[in-house]
Amino acid sequence: GKGAKGKIEDKDSYIGNEDFLKENNITISEEYRNKMDKLSKEGKTVIHVISEKKLLGSIALADVIREESREAIKMLKNLGIKTGMITGDSEDVAAWVAKELGLNEYFAKIMPDQKAEKIKLLQSKGQKVAMVGDGINDAPALTQADLGIAIGAGTNVAIESAGIILVKNDPRDIPKIFRLSELTYR
Repeated sequence: GKGAKGKIEDKDSYIGNEDFLKENNITISEEYRNKMDKLSKEGKTVIHVISEKKLLGSIALADVIREESREAIKMLKNLGIKTGMITGDSEDVAAWVAKELGLNEYFAKIMPDQKAEKIKLLQSKGQKVAMVGDGINDAPALTQADLGIAIGAGTNVAIESAGIILVKNDPRDIPKIFRLSELTYR
């Protein structure tokens, strides 16, 4: 959840989030920090490249929100369903994505092993939770949720942990699940 470590030409090298800077006792100038903060507030994830305890540079990755995701969230809201997000992204990036999609709530900077705990927290508030995931780190949360929905193109362990598997990689199928369920009950 933080990044990756390896050797390049026998030098310890890292690429990862700001925690890597802290773990390697790397300090940055206020000007550099301001640039990173500006990028984060624009919804970009900033990762850092470190070699031999020296910062070589940083890379800003832009999250591209698929139009299908926007449509799926709108469809869910029209059905009266609250929407949320659990992500390892920074607070700024998560806030930007949540605002862009119109999510009801989000949890940011969540390590993979903490996702199921957030599902439990929502359930403790009396909420029924449907979780959508595709990765190994989503499996415990998919199992904890009242309804686990795996993306068919995801990992086998996510697929095995979910109650429903989306064959296509189209989030607009999620509202269809709820409609089909309502029709089935009728």
